[in-house]
Amino acid sequence: MSRGENLKDEELPLIPKELEDYLGKPYGGLFGDSVNAHVVEQVVADPYSEYRPKLLQELANASAPAIRRALADLSRLRLLIKDSSDSQHPVYRVNLESKKLMALTFLAFASVDDRDGSDCMDFAIMEYVRTYLGEKLQPSAVATETSYPHMAAAAGSACRQTKRQKPRKNGKTIVSAEA
Repeated sequence: MSRGENLKDEELPLIPKELEDYLGKPYGGLFGDSVNAHVVEQVVADPYSEYRPKLLQELANASAPAIRRALADLSRLRLLIKDSSDSQHPVYRVNLESKKLMALTFLAFASVDDRDGSDCMDFAIMEYVRTYLGEKLQPSAVATETSYPHMAAAAGSACRQTKRQKPRKNGKTIVSAEA
C-alpha cells in the first residue's frame, strides 16, 4: 500500500461494540478519561520532547488549572521533571530513568495488542531485555560438551550420583557422617 492510500473497510480490524467507548481514551480506558491519564498518554508517546503547560492543554483538551494539577502530580511521582529556570514558562521533561515510564510504555503496547490481536508488547519486552538486561542475563562462562567433553562427562556422572537413592533401612533413610 502506498503512502497516503487509505485502508479499505474490509481491511480494518473489527472492534467489539463494548470496546468502542474506550477508543479515544488513554490506555483503552483503563485509567478512565482523566486529565492525568491524557497527559501520561502524551508524554509516554513521545518521552524525548519537552512539554509546556499550554501545549498539554491543547493535546489533552483540558483547562490550565487541570493541567497544572496533573503536572504537579506527575512531577511528585517523578514521572516528569520540572525545569523552572524560566518561572513564567516552565518546561517539563519525562524522567527517562523512571521504571514507571517503561511500564507505561509496555501497557500502551498491551492496550494495542488486546484491541488488534497484535504482539507489539512482546517485541518491546524482547528489545528491552536485549538492550537493558542483556548483560545481566548472560552467563559469565559457558561450557559445552562439544568444547569440553571431559568436563561434560564429569558433570554427567556427578548428576547421576545426585539422583541415586540414599541408603534405606526398614523404610528410613540412613544418614552417615561420611556423606
